[in-house]
Amino acid sequence: MNSIELIKQLLNRLKKFSWIIAVIAAGFGGFFYYIARQSVLVYTSRSTVFPLNSSTENSTGSAISNLLGLGESTKSFTGDASINIVELANSRRTREGVAMVRIPSMQNKTVSELLIEENNRHTGFMQNVKIEAPRDSLSQINIASNLLKFAFVAKISKTGILELSFSNTNQTLVREVSYIYIDKLSEFYIELKKKKAQIDFEFAVKKADSLLAVLNVLDKRAVALDESTFFTNEGLKRYNLPKINLAQDKATVQSQYYYAVNNRESAAYRLQKETPIIEPLDKPEPPFDAAQKSKMVYVIIGLMLGSFIGIILVSWKIINRYLSDELNRAIEKASKPKETLLVAQEEPVK
Repeated sequence: MNSIELIKQLLNRLKKFSWIIAVIAAGFGGFFYYIARQSVLVYTSRSTVFPLNSSTENSTGSAISNLLGLGESTKSFTGDASINIVELANSRRTREGVAMVRIPSMQNKTVSELLIEENNRHTGFMQNVKIEAPRDSLSQINIASNLLKFAFVAKISKTGILELSFSNTNQTLVREVSYIYIDKLSEFYIELKKKKAQIDFEFAVKKADSLLAVLNVLDKRAVALDESTFFTNEGLKRYNLPKINLAQDKATVQSQYYYAVNNRESAAYRLQKETPIIEPLDKPEPPFDAAQKSKMVYVIIGLMLGSFIGIILVSWKIINRYLSDELNRAIEKASKPKETLLVAQEEPVK
């Protein structure tokens, strides 16, 4: 069987059993349609937030850099804390804080309970895995934290704005959880900033107080030294050098005390002024982005896959015969002995 005969036999066989190919293609198309129909309709909210600081001296670029923790490292302990808000948004602390919140408009249930209930509403083939609702709240929070981990995304856009997105099958739950996420993120961020400012202020106060105590000790030593050398010759080095060294030590400590007082006042001013706010620019309000597996695309893929498999099944007999013939022909050709040609040599002419 040569290649031309193979093509003719394949065309005849495909024409003869075209109904089988059509049945297989229709079966795969129906199966893929069932898979697409079983998919869950997921709604996704998208919101953008921006930091608003009380400081007017910071530009927009520096505010974004400080918020993202991408700015230059501060040279003084009174500088802004580098807090990466994306890491804070994706942290377990934030997820657990969101999971514990109760939503009054949804029967005053916690977010963890609502997420587990919504997950169990869509279980079955090609859907969610059923979750047994635990009795203790700690286990519920842990489960909800894992659900939020895969449903919530925080990233930075090209313009430097923080983008938050949350996906779920319940539109009301999508809206409520998105707002809770923004509130918790703002609350934790403000708490961290104020905590850093409070630590700076306490350190500055302790530093200034300790230097003031050292100055008081040096003053007492100076008074005692002056009283003990009142009737002595101050020109002698054994009486003059201690006073000089003491004066140098006091000048050094006074210089440090001056900077410590400035840092203390700066930290106190910053503690009173540190009230950052995360304000949403695009609020997570409907209409949300709805995503579901396309039935038409899945049907087309099923028809194409079914047709291909049907063609292979129908034409496999002829293809197998053609391959067997080619293999036998190759074996016979390889096993045939080679003929030796004897060439008669002419005698040389004398």
